[in-house]
Parts: sequence; structure tokens; C-alpha cells
Amino acid sequence: MSNFVLSICVITMNRALQLQEALLSCLACKLPEKTEFVIVDNASTDNTEQIVHETLNDCGYPFYYEKLAENKGVGGGRNYAFNKCSGQYVYVLDDDAVIDEKNPEFFNQAVDILEKHPEVVTLTTQIYDTAWKKNRVSADGREIYPYIYLKEMFCGGSHFLKKSFFGSDPYLGNRYGYEEIIPSMRVADAGYINICVPDLLVIHKPAVDKWDYTKNENEEILIMAFANPYAIKKMLYPKVFMPILFLCYTLRKAKYIKSKECRKKADALCKEITKEYPIEQKIKFMTVMKQVKEFGISVF
Repeated sequence: MSNFVLSICVITMNRALQLQEALLSCLACKLPEKTEFVIVDNASTDNTEQIVHETLNDCGYPFYYEKLAENKGVGGGRNYAFNKCSGQYVYVLDDDAVIDEKNPEFFNQAVDILEKHPEVVTLTTQIYDTAWKKNRVSADGREIYPYIYLKEMFCGGSHFLKKSFFGSDPYLGNRYGYEEIIPSMRVADAGYINICVPDLLVIHKPAVDKWDYTKNENEEILIMAFANPYAIKKMLYPKVFMPILFLCYTLRKAKYIKSKECRKKADALCKEITKEYPIEQKIKFMTVMKQVKEFGISVF
């Protein structure tokens, strides 16, 4: 068994000051005694390395920092960082987010939930987004315990994982977007659950609102929002679900992507993802049906 209870894991790139704020917000909390920090730098060109050492050298907890020679993206970077973690539980935080200062027991409460409920493999916290000016995580699943809700998939920006379940490389190794679908579905396929705990709060503070789809510069994010989930689920779900997956994808494109050129780009991205990140092991038919029963048509 690991000597560490908790690994706090952050991947980063060129956000030195925001990263420092994120790390300091973690250190302001009461942490399990056996906690480590793992920081993976996706080839930053700013003073990230200096900031990490200034912040963590005398923090009282061991830490691992590595600057990669190239940017592995979100999925690739998280896989690399996850494999460096030694804790029983791995907490992943976006580098432009902070723990709610009103809850110094944030980490202890999360670990306590994970230890009390062996069927829980992933835990998503609430994320308030300062760009959206609202919460990003909806507690739309059943309340299975007081203030604890079932979740279809965990949210990448703030989540806990039980390391022993995943082994290595839990995420899709793509550069950006929906890399958490596969590990979430693997959890459900194995008979375990993903949960959301809205009382555990993180504040996401993006410098730029990449999700304002009215802006032309955010076109790529809009395309990924539709192409990535479809491509991943197309590889992951049994073939019997292909018609409904395709129908839902087509209807969403027609409703939200007005430009024919953008729709073509979405289709091209789907093909690219299935070619570059093939998934050989599909989840079971009954797993998908149970997800439909719990979460409705949105699973497609």
C-alpha cells in the first residue's frame, strides 16, 4: 500500500501566477499528513518552475515537479502526472482554479467519503466558474447519500480518483477535451460509481472565457464540444447503439453549429480522434442501458 494517502496533482502551462494561487489554496486547507504534490509542466516558457519551487520548497509536504520537453496536452499531461502519483487518492485540479477558502476541510471531507464508500471510485466537486458566473457541475443524478449524487462522468477541472482502480493512463491521451469520458465509463462498466459532492467547492478563474461560442476565436472549442464525445462514445459503446449516437450527434450539430464549414470540421475531427486514439475494449450493453436509466438520453 502507498505511503501517501493523497496526491494533489496539477498540470500546467504558462500560468505561473495562477498556478501559485491554486497551490496556495490547497496549502491553506487542512491536508492529510501523508500528502504529496505532483506538478507536471507542459513545456512552459514563463517562470513556472521558479514559482513552483518558491511555493512548495518549504511547504512541509514532498513534491514532484517535472518540466516536459513538449506539450502533451490535457489528456496526455494528466496521464503522465497520474503515473507519477503515489497516493491512494489522486486529486486533480485545474491550474486556474482555487479551493474555496471557506472550507479548510475540503480534502479531509473528500477522503473521508472515498474511504467510507468502497463503491465510489471518482468524486467530482462543485466548480463555480467566474466567466460563466454560475456553477459548472449539475447534481442531476440521484441523491444516493445525504448531499452526495450519482454522476454520469466526473469533471476534469476538480476531481478525486481512487488510484488502485485505474492502474495507469486512465484518461484518453488527447490534447484537449472530454478525456474523462473513458475512465468514467470504465468505472460504471466495472459496477462502481462516479459521484458529485456539491458542498465541496472550487472556484474556476479562467483568464479568458473560451466557452463563449458567440466569439469566432472560440470556434475550435465549440467543434470539440460536439465531435469529441461522439467520437469517443462511438468507439466505446457497443455497435447496437451506433444509430442513436449518430442521430443525437447530427441533431446537436444542426441545432448548435450553424456554419456548414464548422460541421465539416466537426466530422473531420471525429475521424481524426478515432484514428489517433483507438479504443479496443467496448463497455457492456447493460452498462449503457443502466446509464440511460439513470441519466436519460444525454448519455448519447
